[in-house]
Amino acid sequence: MLIGVCLLAATVLFPAVMLVYKCFGAAPSVATAPMGLAATSSGGFAWSLFCKSAGLAALGATAAFVLAIPGIVLVGSSANASHFGFVASLIMAPLIIPPMVIALGVRAWVGGISEIRCILVWALWCWPIAALLVGGAWSRRGHQLYEVALLNGSKLGALRTVLTSVLIRPIAGGWLLLFALFLGDYSVPHGCDMIVYATALLSEATSSPYPVGTVIASLPLLIPMLVAIAVAYVVGTRGAADANDESAKTQSQVSIRIVALVFIIVALATLVPVYGLVKDIELGKAIALTWELYRADVAYSIVTALVAGVIIIWMGTCVAASATLRRVAPLLILAWAVIPGALIGEAVVAAYLPFDAVYSHWSLTVIGYVARFGWMGVLFAYVAVKQTDESTVGAAMVDGASPGLAVCRVTLANHWPTMCAGVLIAAAMSLAEVATTSLTRVPMFSPVSLILIEKFHRFEDDILAALCILLLVAAIPGIALLSLAGRWRR
Repeated sequence: MLIGVCLLAATVLFPAVMLVYKCFGAAPSVATAPMGLAATSSGGFAWSLFCKSAGLAALGATAAFVLAIPGIVLVGSSANASHFGFVASLIMAPLIIPPMVIALGVRAWVGGISEIRCILVWALWCWPIAALLVGGAWSRRGHQLYEVALLNGSKLGALRTVLTSVLIRPIAGGWLLLFALFLGDYSVPHGCDMIVYATALLSEATSSPYPVGTVIASLPLLIPMLVAIAVAYVVGTRGAADANDESAKTQSQVSIRIVALVFIIVALATLVPVYGLVKDIELGKAIALTWELYRADVAYSIVTALVAGVIIIWMGTCVAASATLRRVAPLLILAWAVIPGALIGEAVVAAYLPFDAVYSHWSLTVIGYVARFGWMGVLFAYVAVKQTDESTVGAAMVDGASPGLAVCRVTLANHWPTMCAGVLIAAAMSLAEVATTSLTRVPMFSPVSLILIEKFHRFEDDILAALCILLLVAAIPGIALLSLAGRWRR
């Protein structure tokens, strides 16, 4: 517990405090805001660029909800808990795959307007969020209200009743959450040959000597994110199941057509982009060449990502072990997850720039990964704790264990597959992170994500495809273990 608290302080709290301190301690000598000083050649921070980015994010969130309709039906019609675990694992597969892989794969199939391609990639990547949010609300309460409303009206009227009374909150909250996520995303627009506000924010973070410039420039992104967090948190607290809700076992089996349609959408988001990457190259030779040239960088990248994954889950378990922090864990997860990677990287650099032993060491990259994806550790630990039988925790406390120790022992003992899956998933997402890594890279090695961006700009498609396959392979073990963890019984 003590080590976990120290890790949280070193990787999250200390960088945040130092960023705020340096914003007040070092500022431009001119009165003009950094946003106005940004170079327009790279897109700058003009409000026109922000409005364009906001419009694309809104369209992407809408497209994701449209694509999620079959998934909503499938999740809402899950017949039992084990079925839902398999369904959730299947639906979450596109969400865990690095978005850059999907973007580059779709780029091989879809030409023309970059904006349309960007919206499509966002929808293919994040429709599982909409499916799980809205489908879960339907599973808990919507189906009951629908059956009651059918007794007094038509199917259309019953569906309208459910939409206005039960589903409107998860739809609104989920849409705003996706909007905020897309607004701060850098990888997908970059893979679609676009400059958006997040691109200019990363440019500001990597070139400006003043941290205050990055902070001020990030405010237009953070404001809608805070709105999304507030709405999503209200939705979660008001939409929680109560004792009067019927078990999901009372629901009917879903149509085979819906299942097939969900499988098709999952394939479109995973298999089709991968085939687009490798269809015009000799994959074996590309992998051999990549390994020959970059095996040391790949090895360092994998090791640092795995170390970061272990720290992320360890730290998240310590946070979830505190009853006080568990009360605000959903809000903490949402707030942490949508912070732009460029701002997090700027905070890590601001904190450890004076310490050359860390700043020039691979541990700086690990700290960046932990600061960027630490929310995942809190999420996995929070879900595991909420699924743990309270009587078991109570029995451990009766035997003399402290509340924190009881939660850790019982949670880890009963949900270790989930925690191990969290390590692998966090490591896979760290491997693909670009924005934070651009600021926390060290001379010792070149991270895989930055090599991938370099090859993308140099049109070296063979190495590009091999690196994308590496990121995809890195995501598969976490997805598989998460699926098995959903069926784990102790």
